[in-house]
Amino acid sequence: MARQTGLIKLKGSIGNVTFYTTVAGDLARQKGGVDAERIATDPAFQRTRENGSEFGRAGLAAQFLPAFPS
Repeated sequence: MARQTGLIKLKGSIGNVTFYTTVAGDLARQKGGVDAERIATDPAFQRTRENGSEFGRAGLAAQFLPAFPS
C-alpha cells in the first residue's frame, strides 16, 4: 500500500489507483482482480457463477419474509 504524503489528500479513483482514508492514515492502492467478462465466460469460474445465482435467488426469496420489529 502506498501512503499519501503532502498537502493535498485525495479520495476516490484516478485511473487504476484508488485513494482512501483509514485509521492508519491516507492510503492509495492499485485496482486489481478478475474482470467481469472473464468471470462470465471462463469455465474456471463456473462455481462462482453458480454461487452468485444461488445468492441472488436467496435475496429475492428474503423479500417475502416478514420483517421482525426491533
